[in-house]
Amino acid sequence: MKKITLFFALVMLSLQSNAQIAAGSVAPDFTATDINGVSHHLADYLAAGKTVIIDVSATWCGPCWNFHNSKALDDLYTAYGPEGSDEVVILFVEGDAQTTSADLNGTGTNTQGNWVADTHYPIIDGSNIGSLYQITYFPTVFRICPNGLVTEMGGRTASAIRTDLNTNCVPLIGTQNNVGALDNSNSFCTTSGAAIAKMRNYGENTITSATLNLKENGNVVATKNYAGSMPRFTTRSLTFDSYVFDPTADYTVEIASVNSNGLFNSAITSAEMGVALAKQATTDIVVKVYTDNYPTEITWNIKNSAGTIVANGGPYVGSANGGGADANTTKTHNVTLLADDCYSINLLDSYGDGWGLGSTPHGMEIFDNTSNSILDIPVGAFGTALAKPNSLTTAQLAVSSFEANTVKLFPNPSTGLISINTESAVNVSIVDVTGKVVFVATNVTKDKNIDLSGLQKGVYLAKISSENATTTEKIILN
Repeated sequence: MKKITLFFALVMLSLQSNAQIAAGSVAPDFTATDINGVSHHLADYLAAGKTVIIDVSATWCGPCWNFHNSKALDDLYTAYGPEGSDEVVILFVEGDAQTTSADLNGTGTNTQGNWVADTHYPIIDGSNIGSLYQITYFPTVFRICPNGLVTEMGGRTASAIRTDLNTNCVPLIGTQNNVGALDNSNSFCTTSGAAIAKMRNYGENTITSATLNLKENGNVVATKNYAGSMPRFTTRSLTFDSYVFDPTADYTVEIASVNSNGLFNSAITSAEMGVALAKQATTDIVVKVYTDNYPTEITWNIKNSAGTIVANGGPYVGSANGGGADANTTKTHNVTLLADDCYSINLLDSYGDGWGLGSTPHGMEIFDNTSNSILDIPVGAFGTALAKPNSLTTAQLAVSSFEANTVKLFPNPSTGLISINTESAVNVSIVDVTGKVVFVATNVTKDKNIDLSGLQKGVYLAKISSENATTTEKIILN
């Protein structure tokens, strides 16, 4: 169990010595500058008819971190803030005078993680506001209606907060077709895989249809249609058809339309589509676990492609109150994997706040049998579990003389006629984004052109093979 320090316990006792501001009181006015230098004056917001939500938290507070990561306030800000219907103001207030800017950014010693990353509403480092509102614990979440009356409403879901505001303040109008694309990471064992995109509804309409584009370096390479039911503040996933990814390219997902209409806020309709390929590993690897101050809560495992645990470790030696022999140290494990398989890694914390507390870097690093680092997983307050699917592969790629000579198809992009710079005859198969073979040529030499003018414009995979090896290359037909 993570214990708050004596100092923080005294802070809480000090807070509890004052009476919480009474529900329905006139909200004390304040002017404060956020961490980006923007000034916020409560009276101005209320005069403009805004409803104001204040989340008074502390960077070291576990329940505060959990509420922050629920994204309830981020949902409300996207739906009803300046980029939505502009009816609600949300302010995050760091209410402990002893914490630092480094703690807010997740690099200090009294923090649950990075509070600034992916937080779109303003952050104010101002314990004076907590004192002004006489808070007795963290987090304390207030609503202030346009009439200036304040009431604590606690940390809730976005839908529950919306209902509270509608009932007790001014009914929210909201927006229509306000759908956003969410950043999402995909991990594959090979270059070919079916990417998953995510989108979230911030509008009042239920979304029943949508069109999403997958882009590679800004160019549309695949399109997928969604049909279903996506009410307000829900997320839906959409799986594209299998595609051959370029590990060096940048991928994004873009929402082109919803409910056969345009979108309310185009600024949120595009998001990163992270694509990671499994790292090449030897069958004998060394796993190094960098523990935090609570090693008794740390466990981990490696699973093969069938979901079977093939290696695991922890919990380690330590005290329930922190520290101990294995705290803030390195635990080394020798692991043997089977050849020609793909492996996923899972980091676990029994208390539920990740591996983030202590004086040293935390996480896992994997080395091959010659002490070369293959995969580094630095971590912080990730919660109960951090999954890293398809992280390692022991499938060996064939090597041949024509691969060593860097076989290339050219020109690429091409309008149809393609040549190859191989020194020996090879066979070439052209595969479309669905995995279907659409063209085959045998005994191709550098003096023989490949005519692909009969294929539709788009992105294809060329599989080039000799007698004992195969390589692949992506080609674009314009």
